[in-house]
Amino acid sequence: MAGLTLAILCLLFVGIFSRTMTNIEKEELNQEYWRTVLDIFRADQSQDEAEAREFLSYYNDEKLRLLNGETVASWNYSTNITDHNDLLSQLAAGKLSVFESEANLLASRFDTSKFSDDIRRQFEKVGSKSLGLEEMAEMGELKSKMGEIYAKTKVCTDTNTCLNLEPGLTKIMGQSTNYTERLFAWESWRNEVGRKSKPLYERFIELKNAQSVLNGYADLGDEWRKRYETDSFEQDMEDIYRQMEPFYKELHAYVRRKLYDTYGGKYVDLTGPLPAHLLSDMWGRFWNNLYPLLEPYSGKPAIDPTEELKKQNYTVRKMFETADNFFASMGLEKVPDTFWDLSMLEKPEGRDVICHATAWDFYDRKDYRIRMCTNDFNFEDFNTIHHELGHIQYFQQYKDLPAVYQDGANDGFHEAIGEMMAMVAATPKHLHKIGLIKELKQDAEVDINFLMSQALITISTLPFHLTNDLWRWRAFSGRIEVDDWNEEFWKMKESIVGVKAPVLRTKADLDPPSLYHINQDWDMMRYFTRTILQFQFAESLCKIAGHDGPLHQCDFSGSIEAGSALKNMLQLGSRRPWQDALESLTGERKMSAKPILKYFQPLQEWLVEKNKENGDLVGWNTSHGWSSYFL
Repeated sequence: MAGLTLAILCLLFVGIFSRTMTNIEKEELNQEYWRTVLDIFRADQSQDEAEAREFLSYYNDEKLRLLNGETVASWNYSTNITDHNDLLSQLAAGKLSVFESEANLLASRFDTSKFSDDIRRQFEKVGSKSLGLEEMAEMGELKSKMGEIYAKTKVCTDTNTCLNLEPGLTKIMGQSTNYTERLFAWESWRNEVGRKSKPLYERFIELKNAQSVLNGYADLGDEWRKRYETDSFEQDMEDIYRQMEPFYKELHAYVRRKLYDTYGGKYVDLTGPLPAHLLSDMWGRFWNNLYPLLEPYSGKPAIDPTEELKKQNYTVRKMFETADNFFASMGLEKVPDTFWDLSMLEKPEGRDVICHATAWDFYDRKDYRIRMCTNDFNFEDFNTIHHELGHIQYFQQYKDLPAVYQDGANDGFHEAIGEMMAMVAATPKHLHKIGLIKELKQDAEVDINFLMSQALITISTLPFHLTNDLWRWRAFSGRIEVDDWNEEFWKMKESIVGVKAPVLRTKADLDPPSLYHINQDWDMMRYFTRTILQFQFAESLCKIAGHDGPLHQCDFSGSIEAGSALKNMLQLGSRRPWQDALESLTGERKMSAKPILKYFQPLQEWLVEKNKENGDLVGWNTSHGWSSYFL
């Protein structure tokens, strides 16, 4: 017992004195905190709800303070990658980790069974156990090294030209129709990022898994799934995808035909999976850059206002201001003045940064920023801005909740809000409203063109996001041996997504960490669920706004009533289970594929007829013989 007591005291000592405190802070800490700490040595658990509320008040306030410090340090590193900033970022993350571990220990001294529902829910979200200090430091360093590899990697196309991912390689993957140029960029990126990250990622997952087990989960995948507070979550998501799969396969067949027309039978098999490097970006996640090859009806009014963006001088600042006004038109919050001074909205000169667009909450209830290497006059970036401001709006709406509730109802909710706003902002109706389309002509052919453009950033992503996490869940649980990780990844990609590696992959390769989200430990089910949820949200908001007509023609901007309904859901944060939040807006308690299928019904019917007309196989043959992953 003496050893345990000493260990606990050492842990607490490290956490409390990890920063310099004023005398007033020490006195307040002694009064409000140490009384609870001393209770660790009681044999019974406290059932005093008043004491529990005091503890939660302390915990929530202190967590916000430490989250702010960690976020500031992480921001400084990601917008100026130096060894010094890296060290400060890891130290700040370490302080937060120690605090969460202490808080978890302290929270265990309360018997919450008879507390009010709200207090019990807060305690469920208090703290987590951490590995030893050396292991936690190692884990932070591994993640940082992978991030540095991702941010700093350059691919040299000749002796004089070396390209970062942004903007150089991204431009090649977005615009080039040169097969070998695309292949070189695709393979080189994975040779540099995937192979170098491989040993780091393997060790990182070993440590993350150990931490998950320490916190009572079977593995890291189990921990991620439990966030959704649904016992059947994995099965539910597979069931939803089964409903979407016929539509995806029709889209896949049409895309394959168009790629065949562009690159020829030497490179594209009309009965096989798609070569991964031909799919619009470095990972084949979004297919929107394929639209010029896929446009169903040429000669119709443009649905992409790029030329008008140039004519009207839509600089980076103007694109952000326009998107901010979209939210304000619904009675929602505008970004604070500090947003414009503190955000990184364009790629700076003279320093390495992470360009991947992200929204940041600094947990002080006033500082919100976006980090993005935005390009002037770029419609794709215009859409991304609306998405990222959706995160900012969520931050602003739940900012007054306790720290434990300052999050989306689930991860998919946070992603769905911005994606829905970007979708509505891209409708011809809205673009005409703000003057980016001069003449609004809506007919069946224009609708099909618009729906195709939207399917390339929604329908096409569903199996991509699903596969990345199904693969990780199996890797984390040990159902796939480490040596077989990459081979199994590509088997799943072929079977579920209908995509194949364009060159031989070997035991030296590990391709998943070449994607930012896997490299930096973000789950991908947030993006799968968001694609389902965004259409459920949109359907309800369109009804509230009084929209009359097809769902895909709805523009609810300017509707104060829709904004009020959305605000009510966002202000719940994670205070209630996500099913309650969903019900508050839609009246439904389950994720449903019905709204997204309703939205895209005209396109799905068009694709069925077009593929029959072309005589194309719907589906694909795989090299490993799996006819379907979901049996």
